[in-house]
Amino acid sequence: MGTGVPPSHKILTQVASSEGVSPTDLEPPLHDVIDPEALDRLVESSGRASGGRVVTIEFPYREYTVRVDSTGAVDLTVGDHLPDSTGDSTEESHSD
Repeated sequence: MGTGVPPSHKILTQVASSEGVSPTDLEPPLHDVIDPEALDRLVESSGRASGGRVVTIEFPYREYTVRVDSTGAVDLTVGDHLPDSTGDSTEESHSD
């Protein structure tokens, strides 16, 4: 994990920043959706064991789809996550 900041902290700060609130004001708390410590350990171990491949973990949190890869990078996608009838997606992405 390149920056030394755990992915769970990146998720909280990015969501809070996007919504203009403090990370402690987010409801539900991240730990109600996913175990933050387990996520951080999984990212750390998959980064070491991936053999050069990037592993991605994806889960919903609030109105976002959160993607965390084995490098520790976090990407938040907001909006309609399913392609519309033309096959286009109406997602808006925020990443670190």
